[in-house]
Amino acid sequence: MFVPFDILNDSSRLWLYGSETELTKQQTEHISEKITTFLEDWEYHQKKLTASFKISEKRFIIIALDDSEYGVGGCSMDGLQRLIQTFENELSITLMNRLNVFCKIGEEIQCIPSFKLKSVANSKTLFYDLTIQKKTDLHTFQKPISEGWCSRLM
Repeated sequence: MFVPFDILNDSSRLWLYGSETELTKQQTEHISEKITTFLEDWEYHQKKLTASFKISEKRFIIIALDDSEYGVGGCSMDGLQRLIQTFENELSITLMNRLNVFCKIGEEIQCIPSFKLKSVANSKTLFYDLTIQKKTDLHTFQKPISEGWCSRLM
């Protein structure tokens, strides 16, 4: 069951996907329509899941699930991954490359391959942490590289 993002429990589970390029208005509308439909029907063992999403900074798809009631399992997760792969194919975008690091360089968000990070950024550069797992952690979505998983790449 799709609900507004703001009313989801703070302990809701998150999945974050970053687009290598800024999403256009048409891409955002397409993604929003398809995710809303998917989340309306998302189930785990024939039980409707309570979930939502938002698109942040024209780059990041954030999907949230209140898994406190039913949890989530393999088939349900497979459906979500297939949906994201469908977006990649239909819209010619990349969302699932976990070797990319999204950094705020000046006023711009740049998608940087992890092997190039050291040549473009420093430990104080802000990056978007796509590994956060709970809605309550969204306040740490953007943080200095020194405070995140990618600090080991510096």
